[in-house]
Amino acid sequence: MAVLNGTAQQPQLDLHIGRDRAGQSFVRRQYATYPFRLSRALRLDPMDTSRTYLYMMNSSPGLLADDVLELRVRLDDQTSLYLTDQSATKVHTMPADRVGRLSYNLHIGAGATLEFVPEPLLLYRDANLEQTVTVTLDPTGRLFLGEIIVPGRLARGECYQFRHCLSRLQVSTPDGSLVFADAMQLSGHGDRVTVHPLFAPLPILASVIIVLPGIDLQPLQQTLAAFAKTIPKLMLASSRLPNCNGLLVRAMAENVSTVKLAVHCALNSMRRVSDQPPLPEIPK
Repeated sequence: MAVLNGTAQQPQLDLHIGRDRAGQSFVRRQYATYPFRLSRALRLDPMDTSRTYLYMMNSSPGLLADDVLELRVRLDDQTSLYLTDQSATKVHTMPADRVGRLSYNLHIGAGATLEFVPEPLLLYRDANLEQTVTVTLDPTGRLFLGEIIVPGRLARGECYQFRHCLSRLQVSTPDGSLVFADAMQLSGHGDRVTVHPLFAPLPILASVIIVLPGIDLQPLQQTLAAFAKTIPKLMLASSRLPNCNGLLVRAMAENVSTVKLAVHCALNSMRRVSDQPPLPEIPK
């Protein structure tokens, strides 16, 4: 059960994507309660009518102590969804023994494609965040999952003054077999971080998971490496994922706009190597 301000609730957003007789993906079922709202299904690319585009809208001020925001998304076989939100998720100041939690449960059916590209997580001074992403992925399903972390209100000189940020990811098959797992823990309140020769000039962090069954990923890696060389103050690397045909991409940059360009390049490159239409303009 999700919890907001200490009160038990159902998951605040529960989304089920189906496929109609014309082959178009549509919202088969949705449940949304405070603080989430969901946009209507959009067709942003007239050349790609099988894919639906959805925005999540969050009317809360952000994550406070003891809040839990839970999102569940299920894609039926052969469906396609691009999911994003409209603004950064703010994780506010909280007592040392309290934490805010984000939980994502994603289920991707056979031949389905999920592109989940949320706006950044913004960690205020003394914030504690724990994020859990659980993915059930059919062996023929495709996944693009992005994450951007901003370690403070940088314009105010607030950099790595949060307490801790823990992000866990687990990807399994429908029969429960583990495909891979990833965990990242960041600690703030450390002068060693703010003066570190790597973290100090490149404080914005991004992670991208790409899974593309049956596709040669070397051209995608080459594209990302070439892109990184053209962008000042961007560090990017990719590595192969175990037990599937996928990549883990990590990036560090001076500002949010630069790291968003890297995520955009990764998604467009994924579409290109899998013979999908390029990403259309995503109005925000």
